[in-house]
Amino acid sequence: MFGEVVDGDVALNEQGQIAYEEWLASEQIRQEIELDTFVIMPNHLHGIVWIRETDDNPSVEAHGARAHGRAPLRPQRMPQRQPRSLGSFIVGYKSAATARVNRMRGTPGSPVWQRNYWEYIVRNEPSLNEIRAYIQSNPAQWAEDHLHPDAPPNPFNRWRS
Repeated sequence: MFGEVVDGDVALNEQGQIAYEEWLASEQIRQEIELDTFVIMPNHLHGIVWIRETDDNPSVEAHGARAHGRAPLRPQRMPQRQPRSLGSFIVGYKSAATARVNRMRGTPGSPVWQRNYWEYIVRNEPSLNEIRAYIQSNPAQWAEDHLHPDAPPNPFNRWRS
């Protein structure tokens, strides 16, 4: 979808370039976030996002920040996502990137991203450094990645059939 890994680096195609540009634009659009290390992979991305306190976003705790492995699926009758939250950011990013990719491909309404996302709250500096290293080395590990198209089926991975 977004490119290919060549000699341990991701060579983005046009769709990957859109995903990259929209990720960077997110920090300009949303004053409450700050982007850290990230990488656009051939069929997904990894990134660290800081949610900052602002005048309009006085406390991350007020938005129910928590770590549980993945974002909850939101049933139709539940209230809207909290503004200036991680969920709100991800929805906005995916929507903007999808709209541009579909305009470029001439495929309005086609899905680009999986339905959900995985989250993890970084709690200390050693963990932050470990996650940054993982993200930076991810392209070099692509051939072994469970999301690689040639990976054997993983019964615990719902996004592959």
